Amino acid sequence: MNLEEKLYRENIELASLWSRSLAFLIDKFLISILFSMIYWNELSQGAGDYSAIMNFVSNVIFEFIALSIAYEVLFVMLYGATLGKMLFKIRVVTTSLLDTPSFFSAFIRSTLKVVGESVFYAPYFLCFFSPFRQAFHDYLAKTIVIKNA
Repeated sequence: MNLEEKLYRENIELASLWSRSLAFLIDKFLISILFSMIYWNELSQGAGDYSAIMNFVSNVIFEFIALSIAYEVLFVMLYGATLGKMLFKIRVVTTSLLDTPSFFSAFIRSTLKVVGESVFYAPYFLCFFSPFRQAFHDYLAKTIVIKNA
């Protein structure tokens, strides 16, 4: 049975690109707030000094990336959705069983999302041409984003 038949049989609707985009922005905002809280002292010491802030950012960029991946993996693996997705009542499911992704799927999806962000969001444009609105990270992780019932 193909994916389209599964979605129809289970009466599942794909999430809109609008709700996915807003959930993405909320998640990035939450990660940024959390990161700012963790490094508040370091950030406040360099206030007003552009070169100090840029030096700090270049030193901790990998920690920010790791935090982003960990946040996404943890929430998608445990709940099928990040906090942003929960707010918009959408979730990530596997294409095979329409179930919450495994650690491996969530890790691949999250890692490829971060890589996609670093190349000017180009892999995200696949959503506009995919019948199941899958970005590159969804396609390789074998996931789709659906409306929560």
